[in-house]
Amino acid sequence: AKVMMVVQPGERNAFDQRWIEYNLLKKYGDIETFHGIVLIRKTLAEVAEQGRLDQETKALYIYTFSVAYYRSAYATTDYPTEKEWEGRLLAERSLAIKCPTIAYQLVGAKKVQQVLAAPGQLERFVKDPESAAQLRASFTGLYPLDNSPEGLAAYQAAMDNSDELVMKPQREGGGNNIYGKDIQKVLKTLTEDQRNAYILMDIIRPPITKNVLLRKGELQRADVVSELGIYGIFLHDGQKPIRNDNGGHLLRTKGVESNEGGVAAGFAVIDSVLLV
Repeated sequence: AKVMMVVQPGERNAFDQRWIEYNLLKKYGDIETFHGIVLIRKTLAEVAEQGRLDQETKALYIYTFSVAYYRSAYATTDYPTEKEWEGRLLAERSLAIKCPTIAYQLVGAKKVQQVLAAPGQLERFVKDPESAAQLRASFTGLYPLDNSPEGLAAYQAAMDNSDELVMKPQREGGGNNIYGKDIQKVLKTLTEDQRNAYILMDIIRPPITKNVLLRKGELQRADVVSELGIYGIFLHDGQKPIRNDNGGHLLRTKGVESNEGGVAAGFAVIDSVLLV
């Protein structure tokens, strides 16, 4: 079996990617001879150039891949030419397990999150009222910036006071959100149609703690905030779930003064949870 990891050209954030590669071999094969579940790295352009889709079986041939695991293809810069789009379409049409599929990637888009948070939408997918209420209690406020009555009201609220808001585009990878008074400045430059590309969110104010960060080889005492992410495992056959489970967690900690939270970008550090 082979896993295709779709990566960016000249990828520098490869340390955890290699860890996955070596552990697949260690757990399911022979790391000395590279027999077993082998991970092969390809860019979207390489998928388009080297890939072939069997019209009958829908098997993806560069090698025959069982899984297409995306560590790129989330940003507009990952699609500089038509070739990258062709590579994504080729992989998406194949029978390989996609992580994620196009549909699941879109679920994480800011606009989709905002729509799912609207009254009545969550209940379409979570039928148990008590479970839906528990989930909704964890939501922060999400608002459109379109020409609907809700969008116009959100626009006016931001122009009146944007201190407790975040303005988000349909982008991933960090460095794209707009905060505080900068929201009003940006909104003044956008047309009504251009505002459709953004949503507004109530800013989350996590509790501030004191901690020690290791940065550039130096220990720094600082006021920090943390963000806990829970990994989910979800495998389905197109009709029904095969596995739906918890897959661990990631805790990132950053200085309280920072709006950004990327580790590779230098804003945050990997942390561990202290159970009390």
